Amino acid sequence: MSETDRLIRTLSLSLAPGADVAAATLLERPEGILDLRADGAGRMVVIYDLRHVTLPAIERWLSANRLPLSDSIFARLYRRWLAFKDDNRRDQAAIVHQCCSVPPRQD
Repeated sequence: MSETDRLIRTLSLSLAPGADVAAATLLERPEGILDLRADGAGRMVVIYDLRHVTLPAIERWLSANRLPLSDSIFARLYRRWLAFKDDNRRDQAAIVHQCCSVPPRQD
């Protein structure tokens, strides 16, 4: 996959009150998470590649590493909306767009 094929996404997610922010710098990041840092205001900034990882997978990984995300209703709805948008971006990237001046591919 070339550099231009990647779908990079940057999000700022609210952490739960008891999250161990210092642990974020020591974590081994799985494939697809390009950067992970705390912004100092109870939020975690995550930069990831949509082709390799999904937002629900990032949530599970953060929670397993003592960095649970906020459980408020607004934070959960916001994350579901972001996951929906990610699914749409992945689906749109997979579509081969046709133009009137380009003949269809013969598979």
